[in-house]
Amino acid sequence: MPNRTDRIVSKGMEKAKAVKATAKGIGGVFKTLMEQHGEVSGLLRRVQHNPDKRAELWPQIRRELLSHERGELRVVYPALREYDDTRELADRHDLDASELEAQIDNIDGEIIDSAAWGQQFATLVEMVSEHVRDEESEIFPAAMDVLGEERARSLEPQFMEAKKSAMADIA
Repeated sequence: MPNRTDRIVSKGMEKAKAVKATAKGIGGVFKTLMEQHGEVSGLLRRVQHNPDKRAELWPQIRRELLSHERGELRVVYPALREYDDTRELADRHDLDASELEAQIDNIDGEIIDSAAWGQQFATLVEMVSEHVRDEESEIFPAAMDVLGEERARSLEPQFMEAKKSAMADIA
């Protein structure tokens, strides 16, 4: 269970992402996704800077990443696939999501206090950082242009339900 400091750092990054989303005109489900990016990024950084946190935070990081991506795959990206302007972005996301999941499996295959685990985790952090940059700088703005604020808002409860369902399926 993350301690108070871990939660504060994670929530602080989540709030910073919310401000950034608002400033960029990103709303609805895409703002929620950016907030979740901030939250998990904070947890990833805590583990990077303090390897003693691996055993404590990895289960939460793993659940958050997998449920987030699976929720996106079930709700958000099928909506983007409906439009010519965002179909290729959705396809690219699906490939990235499968690579992230494979990297999580690689980490799960390592002993948590080993150097190999740390190397696999560092690779994951870089992959997540690139994935977040891609979504926040290219995909989400394009999605807002195509879907509009109303549809982006309507996808949010569907995404949250899909994420919750995915969370329940994650061992």
